[in-house]
Amino acid sequence: MPIKKIAVLGLAAILSLGAIAIAQGEVVVNPGIATMTNDELVAARQAAMKENGGILRGAAKLTGADAVEAATTLLQNFTDLPALFKEGSVTSNSGALPAIWENWDDFKARFDKDAAAAQAMLTAAGSGDVAAYTAAVQEIGSSCGGCHQTYRGR
Repeated sequence: MPIKKIAVLGLAAILSLGAIAIAQGEVVVNPGIATMTNDELVAARQAAMKENGGILRGAAKLTGADAVEAATTLLQNFTDLPALFKEGSVTSNSGALPAIWENWDDFKARFDKDAAAAQAMLTAAGSGDVAAYTAAVQEIGSSCGGCHQTYRGR
């Protein structure tokens, strides 16, 4: 089985643990990340970002349980992403620039901000507050491009 497929399957298992933690009211970094190889870290962070992009493209149209599920996934991904950028975890498949680790506080703060917006999105989705939900989706969407311009090499 190719390493990318293994990493994606591993990420799916790890994310299911995160969904359980969120359901219990706490969001923690998935513990399986600590044992990942650099190839697995790169594959997992790329998968999480692709998943985030897919969710954000259609999130504004979601309601009810679908909106809650989307926000929950985004919240877990934004919580996990800093750990997926362990220093030195650059491979030939990675587009991560050295600027990430040179400006770690800024890089991490961007994920923290998006996690806070995803939490607001989740709260709004749970209460049915469409305006707050939509604002949170827009806030997250507007931050992605700036981060990629600064910290992504391709």
